[in-house]
Amino acid sequence: MKRIIALFLTVSIASCGVPRASEVMQLPQSELPTELNQQPTTTTTSTTVAEDASAKETQQPSAEVLAEPVELYYISDDRLVATTQSIVSPATISQVLAALVAGPPSGDNGLGLRSALPNFLNAEIDVSKGVAQINTTAEFLTSLSPIDQRLAIAQLVLTFTRRPGVGQVIFTVDDQEVAVPRGRGDLAKPGTTVSFDDYSSLIVAIDG
Repeated sequence: MKRIIALFLTVSIASCGVPRASEVMQLPQSELPTELNQQPTTTTTSTTVAEDASAKETQQPSAEVLAEPVELYYISDDRLVATTQSIVSPATISQVLAALVAGPPSGDNGLGLRSALPNFLNAEIDVSKGVAQINTTAEFLTSLSPIDQRLAIAQLVLTFTRRPGVGQVIFTVDDQEVAVPRGRGDLAKPGTTVSFDDYSSLIVAIDG
């Protein structure tokens, strides 16, 4: 009886053992869990870097406007006073004349100053061999009193003989040589040049 029971136990143990065969069993996709049956997806992340436009802009240098000081003469109590104004460089004879005819500067620099030159002054200036020929019209002189005639001539002579390359001035009216008053009150004969020294006695310095 003991042999029969022992044999039965042996057979039962053998039938419950782990199979020795090594096989890979592939299940159909329909039997796989939903989480395992999903296809992997690939995500691409694109990053855009904004360029600093201001850093790439090339700053163009601003055109620098050069100016030069120009000595202009105006009237204070029937005397001549030197003032300095800035004019775009290089200052031409025409620019200097326009600045002079425009009148004294504004502000403290022009306080108490006036000009004997009329606003309608029409003049042509030609510089040759150190002499500036100023050609104007008869109206220029006839419209002024004798005192202002001398002061207006002095303004022109003192201003233009301070320009480079000009040492003397000669006046013509409608292309005809004329006599002009000097600073001392005498007349320079027609065709005679005048210089800075002829009117320096009229200059007065302004206390600064």
